[in-house]
Amino acid sequence: MSSGRKKWRLLENTAKIFPATSGKKDERVFRISCQLREEVDPAKLQKALDLCMEDYPMFLCVLRGGLFWNYLEESHLRPAVREEYRPPCSQIYVRDQKNLLFEVTYYKKRINFETYHALTDGTGAMQFVKTLIFYYLKERYPKWITGSPRQVQIDATENEMSEDSFEKYYSDQGKGENIPKYKAHQMKFRKTEYHQLHLTEGILSVKEMLETARSYGTTLTVYLTAVYLCAIAEEMSERQKKKPVALMIPVNLRNYFPSDSVRNFFGWIDIGYDFSKQSKKLEDVIEFTSRFFKEELTPRRIAARMNGLIRLEKNPFMRILPLPVKLWGMQAGAMFSSSSGTAVFSNIGKIEMPEECKEYIDWFDFYTTTPKMEICMCSYEDNLTISFTSCFAESVVEKNFFRMLTATGAGVKIISWNDEKGEL
Repeated sequence: MSSGRKKWRLLENTAKIFPATSGKKDERVFRISCQLREEVDPAKLQKALDLCMEDYPMFLCVLRGGLFWNYLEESHLRPAVREEYRPPCSQIYVRDQKNLLFEVTYYKKRINFETYHALTDGTGAMQFVKTLIFYYLKERYPKWITGSPRQVQIDATENEMSEDSFEKYYSDQGKGENIPKYKAHQMKFRKTEYHQLHLTEGILSVKEMLETARSYGTTLTVYLTAVYLCAIAEEMSERQKKKPVALMIPVNLRNYFPSDSVRNFFGWIDIGYDFSKQSKKLEDVIEFTSRFFKEELTPRRIAARMNGLIRLEKNPFMRILPLPVKLWGMQAGAMFSSSSGTAVFSNIGKIEMPEECKEYIDWFDFYTTTPKMEICMCSYEDNLTISFTSCFAESVVEKNFFRMLTATGAGVKIISWNDEKGEL
């Protein structure tokens, strides 16, 4: 490639589906926010963003359509900070338009990073956000924030951060593995008007929730997964319970394959629980969930799932199909596979920032668009943020979920979009 031509890269395996399936029902956008303890200075946030782009130049790209696959092409466009001006997770990718695939906004004390999922995953986005917040605090409080941004960044080159780790780690391993599949229960609540995103967020104490999980002899993720399954089942009739409740749980593949990529590098597992045949007691759901996680979250089983997805992409017949046919096929496949899941539970885990930053930060949260229902979870210090998004007008599952937590004595603060908080 000549030096005068723009750099480009093909979308990685899981990212290929997003241009095919994004639309009014699911824009395939997610948000990570940081709630500060003082109001945001827009000029300093812009300076921080400019510095951040020097560290993450691979995010300066637009999505283009090729003959066989979509690809990302470097762009001379530069992001401009602006005050929040539309509902969370609104459309970012517009087909046939050359625009950046992310934006940074602010509202009062909150800094938001929103991105089209084809650009990066939750782990890659969090790397960017931590760097952005550090640069902002350093600009805002130069006397007190004196350390290097390297404290919040991975030690990797630009090539390592822009690596396609799916391509690097693909193998024939796992061809004979039996991966569970379900014909799952589908929630039938009244939908929101105009496909608006219904958002419900709660903040809990990490310490309290860990103590509760340990009282059941399990981890926090297993405990909350079991509570989620039960919260959905509470709204099911006996007839509906003939189909299992199935949760898709995204898995960060960097925990299984060494990678510093900030591109998409995630897989998932699907857990199904049949409330018509299995115990309805929370203790038993927890035991089943714990056993399932131990069996499925192993390098062998995770590799089998990952390689199965890539194997389809590398099929010689699939490779030669023109892009419009591939897009149609992916849309049909997504519609067919939608019956295998009831909802999604995504956890990006514990967020850490340098000690010098802690007095300026209150909490982080993240959430995503969804055609069904999804929980997104993260923690910072003692604040555990659990965010429900759905396409439903009712909040019955959310209420069931949080009431099951408060029944153990946990305190929950519900966050509204305008930063007001109230007790559930």
